[in-house]
Amino acid sequence: MSAILSNVDAAEMMLDAGDRGSAELRRILNDIRDDDLRASEVIRKLRNLLRKGESDFQSLDLNDVVREVLELARGDLVTRNVVVVRELAQDLPHVRGDRVQLQQVLLNLVLNACEAMGAQERGERKLRIATHGEPYGNVVAAVQDSGPGVPFDMRDRVFEPFQTSKSSGLGLGLAICRTLVMSHGGRVWVGEGESGGALFQISLPSGEERPAPPSE
Repeated sequence: MSAILSNVDAAEMMLDAGDRGSAELRRILNDIRDDDLRASEVIRKLRNLLRKGESDFQSLDLNDVVREVLELARGDLVTRNVVVVRELAQDLPHVRGDRVQLQQVLLNLVLNACEAMGAQERGERKLRIATHGEPYGNVVAAVQDSGPGVPFDMRDRVFEPFQTSKSSGLGLGLAICRTLVMSHGGRVWVGEGESGGALFQISLPSGEERPAPPSE
């Protein structure tokens, strides 16, 4: 829904500036249509999950999911002047997961980062999104922003329902993210990035066979 609103805002700015390029406006309308269809699919998947229904698990390249999410968030990233740094590992093991649900998790983290940086009046707005594999099978995706970060005393509670630092937030987005990640057998946590800001990470089990860790 945020992507739809951003595209509408972009179209209005073009019209206000006297730019009526039909090709660009047609692309924006196509994006709005695709986002609307995707929103319907997200809602359907969430309702199915909450009813303990079956998820559409398949073998996925998490890098592809990241690229799709950045495309979905393109409107927000452009209008908020966010610089994106991608650090996607090569030869990443595939994970087994529901593509729409994992998109929703990463999209929520990206849009939260945009909002956190948007509250800053000065300084570069940089979003770093990275992936890497772990030695014994898990695959990690990390989303780091250059915003104010998450207060230390909130880090254990930020994924609980109705916990939010936003004046207009319900505090459900991260709670849903945790539910979706846990349904994939993974975990999600937040810390502080090397240069400040919030660093959210999700770890998902690989769908590929890996050697077991050595016994102690």
